[in-house]
Amino acid sequence: MPKPAPQTVTAVKVSALEWQPQLNAIGTLVPVRGIDVTTEIAGLVRSVEFKSGQEVAAGAVLVQLNADADIAQQRTLQAAAELAGTVLARDKEQFEVQAISKAQLDADEADVKAKRANVDQQVANVAKRTIRAPFAGRLGITAVHSGQYLNPGDKIVPLQTLDPIYVDFNLPQKQVSGLTPGQSVTLAVDAFAGEAFAGRITAINPRVEASATWRS
Repeated sequence: MPKPAPQTVTAVKVSALEWQPQLNAIGTLVPVRGIDVTTEIAGLVRSVEFKSGQEVAAGAVLVQLNADADIAQQRTLQAAAELAGTVLARDKEQFEVQAISKAQLDADEADVKAKRANVDQQVANVAKRTIRAPFAGRLGITAVHSGQYLNPGDKIVPLQTLDPIYVDFNLPQKQVSGLTPGQSVTLAVDAFAGEAFAGRITAINPRVEASATWRS
């Protein structure tokens, strides 16, 4: 009988590696903050201070509405408040020599407070004529132009904060027990093929339903 040929044996060094189970899901990109900038009061657009697609800082002026009438009204109220203050100062001197009653002095003080409150209210109205970005972000496309009349609530331009960004997605309920805030996630999007973005779970939706939603 022929002797059996020797068998080839290959040795491989075994090393320990960490293994982590993965769950796959399809999600939706959601900006951290996203709004349609609007106007609180009606008015005629005097100037547009931005360009579509522009990055803006918080508080940046976007649109200036015509405020001539409001500024004139503010000056009128300011003059009335100053006059009331002068009358109060004069009546205080009269009260010290008992030339007027305490009731008259109280009325003068109340008149000064009321007129100063009117001035503050008008200052706020003038400030509303300047529409600013409530937070930093990127502007969308707008159709607002100088000379256009805006009504309260009219959309001026979309504004979104895109860095960082949220991702909302769902998983079956039986997999929720393995999720905790702080866990790492990896995101891939078609716009950046072959590139992976790292993130983490920040919140799990407490609503009881067939699937669990969390934001990362």
